[in-house]
Amino acid sequence: MIKLEVDLVEQIPQLRRMSATERAKEKEEINSVVSGKNLLVTGGANGLGSAFVKVFLQHDINKVTIIDVDNVKGQMSASAINKTAGYEKATYIRADVTKHEEMIDAFKKSSEAMDGIDIVINNAGILDERRWEREIAVNINGNVSCALLAIEHMAMDKGGRGGVLINVAQHCNSETSAQLPIYTATKWATIGFSKALGTSHQFEKKGIRIITLCPGLTETALTIDGPNKLLSRVMKADFVKNLEQLPIQTPFAVAKGLMTILCSGEHGSIWVIENGAHPYEACIPEPQALRRTFKDNYAMDQEVQHVKKKLARDNHENTQAPIGLATCG
Repeated sequence: MIKLEVDLVEQIPQLRRMSATERAKEKEEINSVVSGKNLLVTGGANGLGSAFVKVFLQHDINKVTIIDVDNVKGQMSASAINKTAGYEKATYIRADVTKHEEMIDAFKKSSEAMDGIDIVINNAGILDERRWEREIAVNINGNVSCALLAIEHMAMDKGGRGGVLINVAQHCNSETSAQLPIYTATKWATIGFSKALGTSHQFEKKGIRIITLCPGLTETALTIDGPNKLLSRVMKADFVKNLEQLPIQTPFAVAKGLMTILCSGEHGSIWVIENGAHPYEACIPEPQALRRTFKDNYAMDQEVQHVKKKLARDNHENTQAPIGLATCG
């Protein structure tokens, strides 16, 4: 939907079909990271959150807690998991991420039910430009609330055993996000928040690996219902037109990609998954790297390009006549 405008550190090509041996090796690597771990997912009853839960279950996690406001879907998901497992493997807790007191209680119950938390996917989010105050509350306030509680429960300096925190943002691009100004702002806030938390001393002190996940256009309720929740009819028309021109991926593809990221993603890293392809790491440059020098109100880098183009044009004009004469001769 929206594209993250960053310098790419590494872009891995589209996954080819893996052999049985390669698939077995990949599964072994993923299991070494997540097997036996306890998972907590906010917004885990639907869309991406539900896909995360299902894929993690394929890799022998110990227990999972689903936090959501959708009681029906949440209870159904937990019941289905427990029926298959034959024991209380999943717990559903109804909590609104915008209400910090509810989240405090939810994390406490989750930790007690699972005997600790190892991996948190900070996924809850909405797209509703018309109710922008609610949108900001869920996507920013809720994101911050969940992240801080995850750190509090997993931090080694507070009695935790360390772990992984995945903050879910979005793949942003100024051209295709013009119809989603508030939603885009909330997702950039998540990226900035994660980058601030992703310093090396945080990992050394707390033992928590913090990773930002930025999915591209994904087939979820946000995408399907989004056009009806924009600020104007013009924005809706433009948004629908953009959707028709962009490739879309399934939530399952994003969840599978996250498993790859967990095996190699370093603390503080930002990862993009788009078109159902292999994840790639992205880097946001420091402001100094983007600084432009001006002289007489004219950008120096533009002046350099102008001089280069003039020299190339002059060189072309100077060599054109001899070449033409030689050809005619």
